[in-house]
Amino acid sequence: MSSTGKVNAALAAAVIFLLLSSCSAYFAFTKMDASQGWVHHTRDVQNALAQFSMATARAGRLRSEYVDSGDDSLLQQQADVVNQIRSAAAGIQRLTADNAEEQANCRKLADLKEQRIALLERAIELKKSGKSTPADQAAISRQSLAVAGSSDLLLQRMYDAEERLLSERQARASRFVSLTAAILITSLFLALVLFLVHHRLLMDQVAGRSRAELAQRALSAKVLTLQDEERRKFARELHDSVGQHLAAMKMAISVLQTKFPSDTTLQDCIKLLDDSISETRTISHLLHPPLLDEAGLTSASRWFVEGFGKRSGIDVQLDIQDGAARLPEATELVLFRVLQESLTNVHRHSGAKRADVSLQTTGNQVILRVRDYGNGMPAAVAQSLREDGSGGGVGLAGMAERIREIGGKLEINSSESGTEIVVRVPVRTRPMQPVARPGMQEVKG
Repeated sequence: MSSTGKVNAALAAAVIFLLLSSCSAYFAFTKMDASQGWVHHTRDVQNALAQFSMATARAGRLRSEYVDSGDDSLLQQQADVVNQIRSAAAGIQRLTADNAEEQANCRKLADLKEQRIALLERAIELKKSGKSTPADQAAISRQSLAVAGSSDLLLQRMYDAEERLLSERQARASRFVSLTAAILITSLFLALVLFLVHHRLLMDQVAGRSRAELAQRALSAKVLTLQDEERRKFARELHDSVGQHLAAMKMAISVLQTKFPSDTTLQDCIKLLDDSISETRTISHLLHPPLLDEAGLTSASRWFVEGFGKRSGIDVQLDIQDGAARLPEATELVLFRVLQESLTNVHRHSGAKRADVSLQTTGNQVILRVRDYGNGMPAAVAQSLREDGSGGGVGLAGMAERIREIGGKLEINSSESGTEIVVRVPVRTRPMQPVARPGMQEVKG
């Protein structure tokens, strides 16, 4: 699997584990909510059982008070309590509808309830008819106590059953929550590990790309250096070899001309040789001007700008400090190549009739500005150049690489009124050491 595939796989796995964690948390909260609902349900059943027990106990007390006092006002309270008993029994049956065992107990409780109510009503009827005797009431009380005992046992059994159900439900919910928590923690841990792996793979990719970019830049710098060496070599060969051969040929034809002064063909040949010698010398100097090695960037720039203005017809205003100390050889070469490329682009693309060139040294920084008053760059190209250096031609790319190699900074500002190229290079000057090289003279034109 490629490095990009590994990065994507790690990220996808991390997202899956995060989704699993989210689902686990959702189900855990759902289960906890359901468990809490069952707790409330069990408490409701137990409350209903307690209400039934209290209501039956109160009904028994009201019967005893009525039998003892004969107060008819107690009859209405008795009727209300009986209704409460029946309502509580119905509530218990409704709340335990999901439990078959509790439903069976509810049926038994209903029978005991009706028996108890019947005994209450019988005791009251005997009192109301005036036929009540202590013996009869005692017999009814004994029967009521027996029914109440059975009812209390049944209520306690139902209450205990609800407690067991509550404990089981809470234990099951606790186990589920513990399992969910374990899944959640594991998923989060694995997601974290995968995110770390994803980060590491990304860093490896970034490091690999950085190494590739550095290698590419080193290769570009090497190519540019070799290109400069080849230009220097070609310039020397043109000047020392081709130029000398052309000069020798001119001398030979000049000898012939002295012998045949009226021969116009020889005169034309001498003129063609003069043009060839001049053009060869100009090409040689453009490839690598000897002034750059001998007198430095200032003289070479002045020579090139003057010659460029004559060849292109563009009015170039030059602002260069005279008598400035020499810059490092690599810096002078880079700035001269940038000047060449910039003015060449002005001639080819801008359509400008005027341009400004400025070369100034401020502190430990040398600043080269080339400003034209032409059409300017397209907005998309200028934006791409400012953002990532893309969008321009090979010349601009080579210019940016040369400047980057010596630690400088390239700025390209373009609008409808023209384009300005600004190069800032930190430098340390070097002492002026002019070296005379015979046969290599400054050429204009």
